[in-house]
Parts: sequence; structure tokens; C-alpha cells
Amino acid sequence: MVTLAACSRDEAASTPETTVPPATAAPTTAAPEPVTSDSTAGGDTTAPATTEAAADPCAGVTLEGTDTGISADTITVLVMADVGSELAPGLFQGSIDGTKAWAKAVNAAGGLACRQIEVIEWDSKISATESTNGFLEACAKAAAMIGSTSLFIGDVSIIETCKDASGAETGIADIPERAVDALHQCSTHVFTVAGVNGSCPYTGTGPRDYQAAVGVYRKYTEIAGAPLHGIYLVPSDLPSTIASGMPTIRGLNQEGLVVSDAEYGVSGRAEQAAFAEYVAAMKTAESNVAINGSNDQAMIKLRTEAKAQGLDEEGIIWSCSLSCYTEGFQQDPNVDGTYLWLPFLPFEERDSNAELATFLDNIDQEFPQSWAVGAWNSGRAFEQAVNSIVAAEGPNGVTRASILAAMPTITDFTSNDWIGSVDFSKKEISSCFVILQLNDGEYQRVFPTEVGTLDCTETNLAIWTGDSLAEFQG
Repeated sequence: MVTLAACSRDEAASTPETTVPPATAAPTTAAPEPVTSDSTAGGDTTAPATTEAAADPCAGVTLEGTDTGISADTITVLVMADVGSELAPGLFQGSIDGTKAWAKAVNAAGGLACRQIEVIEWDSKISATESTNGFLEACAKAAAMIGSTSLFIGDVSIIETCKDASGAETGIADIPERAVDALHQCSTHVFTVAGVNGSCPYTGTGPRDYQAAVGVYRKYTEIAGAPLHGIYLVPSDLPSTIASGMPTIRGLNQEGLVVSDAEYGVSGRAEQAAFAEYVAAMKTAESNVAINGSNDQAMIKLRTEAKAQGLDEEGIIWSCSLSCYTEGFQQDPNVDGTYLWLPFLPFEERDSNAELATFLDNIDQEFPQSWAVGAWNSGRAFEQAVNSIVAAEGPNGVTRASILAAMPTITDFTSNDWIGSVDFSKKEISSCFVILQLNDGEYQRVFPTEVGTLDCTETNLAIWTGDSLAEFQG
């Protein structure tokens, strides 16, 4: 679930285009050996620019410009993210940071398809117009879109039909950090690392089958030692955030894991005073769970208000997702004891997974935005697709069409066991998670207990069928 102003930061990257400078020559492709861990996410078939070919694929090859965004010495990609809106400065800056960190790592390791990666940044500004313009920019200049996160998507048909260098309406592969808008999610040209919780195709209205992540709450029920009942804060800034958030609570209701005492639409920009009503409802119902589908600031304000009203917090499960996995949340004195779950191994466990360590080494931030993880792994998935093309057709076989054809052949992407397995031939979310709890300013592993592992039980997901927007009463 995502919402307006999630994980925001003060600085806004409003420059429409910057690049990672290419090398003066196109070096040969080389990178670290594949890594493995004890993760229950499954074996890694990623090999993202990480398997040296028996023979140098660049040797004796005259490199050519093969398509728009693919010259003799560079492959250009575009990352689009909501960062420059006055409503939420720096909202998804992590998507840009993660994509650029990936490009930095690839270029330092010798490049991709005997070329260096260039990154164009596009600020979508929580605007359908700007996301449409971003699609147009990608179609004009890039081989693919990598690591994007934009809440308000415009005309998806642009990336499905834009012309390649030959004039064919091939379109362009979009490998975003996540897709929130339903029409974007269901595009045949979109391959998202975060997965899609709703069924496709989608016409724009009516019910869908949704995958709801319920396994986390089975564990919370065990921790609470009692059936869960409480409040749910629905991310209500945009129809797309409501539609992505409601299936969670409805799936939990359906599975008998959480009874809703109350549900509230909450903006990522809501003032502290708005949370008085939510805490009062918890006190009246004697709720033992509060589920935050909004951003880290919403949980901070909820917990702060709970303390102000003297709510007895003993035995309450304060539940959040990766939107609360932030440095600012970690440092707030009012949120100790909050639980959150992640679909990837946490930063604190860098010694358990080489891919995680490589990511942190290249992003140059002690605690990056969580969105940077998906952006980095979008790049890794793109790498795997391109490497498979090079292995089969050589470095001049990389085109927009061949990238689009290669992406669905990746059916067990784990980013070297850092995340749960992703099958790009399907539009599904992963069943894998790890639960953390914030204790004394430190994120600590709760479940599974073994460092470097994720719980990937199939029954962690349940199917709920309905019209998610119609379910919202806030």
C-alpha cells in the first residue's frame, strides 16, 4: 500500500533530466559472482549481470545502435517518480536513488550488453499530465523505463504503442518499482517487481479478484494471544491508493483475522487533530489492533495522539508496512513497539545477503527510502532480460522488442535471495515477508526468527473478490 507523502523528504528532485555519465569506451560485461543465502524465498535465478560468460560477448563485435535508447556505447533508461509536487516534496525520491545506484553498480562492473547505462530522471509530480509526458519522454529517448513510482498515471497506451527506431508500434517495457493505478498495473508492457494484487485485464470499473497479504496477521494474532479487532486507516488521497488499500482489510475480514471496529480515510497530509477521532474509537471499542495503510507520518500522529489521550497501549498491535521503514520513523520517540512487515530482507541484515550489501554500498545512504529497494531490483530484472538476449543473439540483439519478449521469461526472480520470488509472466504479489518491531529506536526481527530468511508460505495470501472503491465508506 502507498499513499500521498509516504516516506517524504525535504529536498525535491525537480530537474527533469540528468544522466549517469557513460564511460569513454564500452567495456566488457563483468560483475560479481551470483550469491545465495539461507532465505526461504527460494533459489536465485536472477544472475543480474552477475554471470561471466565463458567467452567475452563483446570480443570481435562491432557494436551498433540497435533501437531508440540503444546506441553503440550506451543504453538509456528512464525513471519516473513523484518527487517535485508541493503536496509531498521528495515523495518517491527513493525510486530515483535506487535506479541511479543500480546504474552506478552496473557501469562500475563493466556495463551491460557491452555498453554503459545512462539514466534519465522524470518528475511526475503526482500529475497525470506529467506522467503522460514522462511516457512520451521515455518513448522518445529510452530503451526501457526502470524503477518508476508514480501514483497518478495518465495515458498508458503511449507505452504500449510508441514507435521503435524502425517505425513499428512496439512500445516500451516499463519495469516500475510498483504500479498503483489499475490500468497501469494491467498493461501488457508493465512488469513490476512489487507485483499486482488485483486481477487483469481490468476495464476500469467493477469487481476484481485481489490477493490480500494475510499471513502477517496470523502471526499478529499469535503475538496478541487473542482475536484481532480494531481500526484501519485507508490511504485516501487518490482513487488508486484507496483501490490498492481496501483489499487488505477486506481480505482480513473475510479470513476472520481482523474485525473492523472502524475504518477511516486518511490523507498523508492529515493534521494531528484528525487522529483524535481514531484514538477515541479505539478506546470505545477496546481495540487491540490499529492498521496503518497510510504513511509513516500517519502512524506517528496516531501513536502521539494515543499517548495524549492516555490510551492503555498494552497488548495493542500497532501495524504498519514498509512505509514505516524510514529513518525518521525510527527516531521518533512516540512509536516504540510498532510492528511492520517488509517483502525484503532488512537493511540491518546486510551481512546475511551479498545483494543487499551491494545495494547499500552503491546507494551512498545509511538508511535509504524503502522505495529504492524495488527500483534497484527493477534494474536487476532488466539486467537479467538483457543478458539473456546477449547470450542468445549477441550484444546487437538488444532492442525494445527483444526486451519486451525477454521479460516474461523471467519466472523466478529473487535478486539473489534478497526478495521473494517474482514471476514476470504473471501479475501476482509475493507471499514472502519478514516482521520487524521497533524497540528502543532499533528495528528488530520478530518473524521468522532466523536472520537472512523470509516466510514464503503460500497461505500467506488469500483471494478477496469485490469492488475495492465501492467498499470505501470514508
